[in-house]
Amino acid sequence: MTNSRMSVLTVSGVCIVGVAALLMLAGCGGGSGPATTGDLSALGVGNGMPSGPHYNLNIIAAPKNTHDVGNSNGHTLFVKMEGRTRILMSQSQDGSFEVTDRNGTDGLASFNIGDSDTTDARTHYLVFARALGKPNGEVTITPGATFEDQSGVPYFYLGEITIKRNHGQPKTENITNLFYVDVTIDDGTTVTTYTKEWVFDIEELLEYWWDYDNDNLKLLQVRFYED
Repeated sequence: MTNSRMSVLTVSGVCIVGVAALLMLAGCGGGSGPATTGDLSALGVGNGMPSGPHYNLNIIAAPKNTHDVGNSNGHTLFVKMEGRTRILMSQSQDGSFEVTDRNGTDGLASFNIGDSDTTDARTHYLVFARALGKPNGEVTITPGATFEDQSGVPYFYLGEITIKRNHGQPKTENITNLFYVDVTIDDGTTVTTYTKEWVFDIEELLEYWWDYDNDNLKLLQVRFYED
């Protein structure tokens, strides 16, 4: 992909093609790394979540703009019942899990992922989600990020996943790969390639978020297990 301004980002086995100067992915598909989205057989979890210590985040749909959302000690945030809410995510070094903007019914919420790593690297997690509440609701999550390179601030979507609440026992999805990306960044002097990298370990990362497109899903339960 030399001498090209076409960029490709991959996550969860999905290739997304975009245009931005000299920021590009190393390639699509293949390789090792975290378990593929939806593949729970190795963990033996069936319809439920894995056991063990974890942080639980409940993403709750509100039927209308909610002005007073109270305090849940950082374990819930509210989104639109129908339509898109952007959930900004960060991982401050030595920081704790914290919902920093709980009211996403106005279209924007924010959440900090805990970091127990005492080095410059960030703590990595296995991340699982399941749709709860009345059947027939669903949500499409489209992660995105901005990285700084010599062209400025390229802006990319990183694939997507749709999680549905069907009839019967709720299904658990492994969504860990939403946090791992393959990207090559050219700062004008050095070309750095990251392969299946935890997104918050990338020095050039400026911002990471989920576009949470809800279609009447009442509750998405997301759990983080330290890897």
